[in-house]
Amino acid sequence: MQAEEEDQLALEQQLYEDSLKVLDEGQVLNGLIVAKYQDELLVDIGGKSEGTLPFRELSLAIEPKDLKVGDTLEVMIHRIDDNDGTLFLSERRARALKTWEKVIEAHEHDEVIEATVTQVVKGGVLVDLGMRGFVPASQIRRQPIGNLEELIGKKLRLKVIDLDHKRHRVVLSQRLVLEEELNAKKQELLGTLEVGQIREGVVVRLAEFGAFVDLGGIDGLIHNSELSYARIKHPSEVVKIGDVVNVEIMKFDPDAKKVSLSLKHALPDPWDEYANKLYETNRLTAQIVKVTPNYLLVEIVPGVLAMVPKGEFDPGAQFSPGQEVEVTLLTINHSTRRITASIQHVADIPAEEIEKIEVEELPVPEAAADEQPAEPAEPPAPQEGEPSESA
Repeated sequence: MQAEEEDQLALEQQLYEDSLKVLDEGQVLNGLIVAKYQDELLVDIGGKSEGTLPFRELSLAIEPKDLKVGDTLEVMIHRIDDNDGTLFLSERRARALKTWEKVIEAHEHDEVIEATVTQVVKGGVLVDLGMRGFVPASQIRRQPIGNLEELIGKKLRLKVIDLDHKRHRVVLSQRLVLEEELNAKKQELLGTLEVGQIREGVVVRLAEFGAFVDLGGIDGLIHNSELSYARIKHPSEVVKIGDVVNVEIMKFDPDAKKVSLSLKHALPDPWDEYANKLYETNRLTAQIVKVTPNYLLVEIVPGVLAMVPKGEFDPGAQFSPGQEVEVTLLTINHSTRRITASIQHVADIPAEEIEKIEVEELPVPEAAADEQPAEPAEPPAPQEGEPSESA
């Protein structure tokens, strides 16, 4: 009888040992916290004895104070003591291994992953993916960043750009994500643009030849000649960076992603503004905008030009663009919008008999793209009987 009991006990012992998991270093298992001490946990992972999990082997995502007996954790068998079989466990290594698998999958499928910035290091920042990842400073944004410390604690949307399988190191980029999103936005915007549309934009850059305007993903250029009806030397005379403006789309090239804009087309036409105030024999102070041997081109009111033909100015006199001169209007053709004027005839008309026009300031435009500056528009070709530049 005693022998039978011993046999039964041995069988039960064998069945128990067979039910225990075969454990080895590097395995990742679910464990149950059975005890909590000052700086470590005791975790049951189904072995003959519980494993020890030091707090230093917890990932940054877990606070030791939040853990309690009865909680479960995914842990890795970090080391097995050869002498007594003690199991040393690591939650952060288990998380890192699982994260590494996810990182590889994200890289293969070109997926975006989120991670929080934890530390500034030389050349960039470290992020917590469940494992450490490195984001070079040049890969954080499309523009340079001044103070990287401001990013600590903030989440970045990233794509994997390099993996070191041997060392389990990963390099990531948020700039790539931002540029891809911007390109997608550009393509969507290009599909909606039409010549003649009025669009709202923001002035983002000024150049000698014009102003660049962000239309919401695509920058367009307003050439100086399209910024104002009046003659200007620099776009800063009309707009400044940050201005919100309304612009008309003049032309665009979907393939080159270039857009040409006009600001003045969204403004009142100065000809309509002043047409009924201008009359023949009207004497005005004008500004010379172009000098040739055969004619002078002058701006008599903002945005309205007149031609002073040869014979109506002294060819021996010195004239230069920007110079102010007194002119008398000779002819006004409303259908062709052509005006001729004279400098010679100014003295022939008594000043007391001339009613001078009240010139109001034109409204400052609200908006701003081709990359090549265009030449200023030439004056209309002279009508029959008028001098030409080549004469």
